[in-house]
Amino acid sequence: MADEAPNEQDSAAERELRAAGVPERPWLEQNRALALGLGSLLLCCVIGIDIYFMVKSDAKRSALVAAAANSAALAPRPSDPAAAVAPEASGAASDEPAESAGAGVSVDYESDDGEPTHASSRPAAPSKHYASVLQAAVESCTTASVDGLSRQIIAQARCIKPNAFVPLPSRPNLVIASRVFPYLELEARDHLLKAVDARPKLKMTVNSALRTVAQQYLVWRWSASKRCGVPLATPPGESNHEVGFALDIAEAGTWRPALEAQDFKWLGASDRVHFDYKGASATPGNATDVLAFQKLWNRNHPTDKISEDGRYSPNVEQRLKQAPPDGFTLGPSCSKASPPKK
Repeated sequence: MADEAPNEQDSAAERELRAAGVPERPWLEQNRALALGLGSLLLCCVIGIDIYFMVKSDAKRSALVAAAANSAALAPRPSDPAAAVAPEASGAASDEPAESAGAGVSVDYESDDGEPTHASSRPAAPSKHYASVLQAAVESCTTASVDGLSRQIIAQARCIKPNAFVPLPSRPNLVIASRVFPYLELEARDHLLKAVDARPKLKMTVNSALRTVAQQYLVWRWSASKRCGVPLATPPGESNHEVGFALDIAEAGTWRPALEAQDFKWLGASDRVHFDYKGASATPGNATDVLAFQKLWNRNHPTDKISEDGRYSPNVEQRLKQAPPDGFTLGPSCSKASPPKK
């Protein structure tokens, strides 16, 4: 029975208390040291499990990034200046968000004349096709939404002025982020390669190079409406990215001395990754990409032609907003018009 003689191992004091009818102390009070030890052990187990899953998650993330970089490095680059435009070259980073307003903030690599703040990855193509460039500007947050039109603009511009947009050749230490059009003006391209080749063991990641007038219109609209993580952007027709004289480098601080030695100027703290080429060929002039758009529009709208002068005017903007983001029915043409008959 429960009230039989006390256990022989009980202390005399405990027997006296029990005999006097005083209830026994709870087990936890009697074994406080043991309880504290068990609690500490449990806490250590919880912390250990958390650390295990954190390390496992980081390892998986690193493996995915490395796999993406290795597979992207095998992607072909444009070789023939007259060939079809291919914006993706080798690269591991991305410079745009997923297809949603304000999506993902990973690295703010360009603070003023820039793309949207990008997430860790982006889709290979926009998830939606838009009826016009204006609709893409209002509803998307990725310049991939005007990819088809941008390819046509670049191809047409290279027909007009082959040295305006020259492809960047492959280099072991040159990484081009996905969705970047890897073109620069010829002299700017050559000076960039001199800097890259002078430091072959140092990696350079280009997060932005050539940007078409259609892409610039998007980022300018996003900046004006405070969307897509673009705080400030240059109006279309005024950005050095459009004329092949600008690029954004992820490792800007490391490469700054080498680039400045090749006539590239760092824009400063306001845009800490941006460099503009300031060599002999970097003279002000009308944008070849705007002229290319004007020619494409006129070829597809013979009854609604606009001036082909390379200037971004209200008339150009009105047509650009109406243009198909996937590209015109009649694409680029390198043929020259036949001279008038005498």
